[in-house]
Amino acid sequence: MKITEIEIYRLSIPMEPFVIATGTMDYAQNTFIRIHTDTTIYGVGECSAFPMIVGETQDTCLVLARDFAKIWKGKDPLAIDDRLAELDLYIAGNRTIKSAFDIALHDLAAKHAGIPLYQFLRGAKREITTDMTLGIASPEEMAIKAKRLQEGELSC
Repeated sequence: MKITEIEIYRLSIPMEPFVIATGTMDYAQNTFIRIHTDTTIYGVGECSAFPMIVGETQDTCLVLARDFAKIWKGKDPLAIDDRLAELDLYIAGNRTIKSAFDIALHDLAAKHAGIPLYQFLRGAKREITTDMTLGIASPEEMAIKAKRLQEGELSC
């Protein structure tokens, strides 16, 4: 199996302004990739740049994604360790965009194996526990949002 094409998409998803100590976000700035092969199998991955936290922007992710796509064209997507090592040799850091490529390779490999990704990663099916993060606002506004979230009127 060989990689034939990698599609790269810029996703700017409007959201309620999310305020934290390091800044405000009005949009989720994601990069979505789809790795195609010379078979019908493909893998998908996505990342969300948050420059105040990781030092990467959506633009840096897009530039590197195009470079990574050139590096991987014609190569075996199932040689995951080799593919990821190539990204590390190409550029240090930039873990956000590298994570999208990592996820896409693992998604592709799990599809090739005919099993769900969690099984491919030797995980067990379980209920996922997560949290809800409220952005900084006045105590009154945060209390109202927390109550609305608890009652299912809002989603994060």
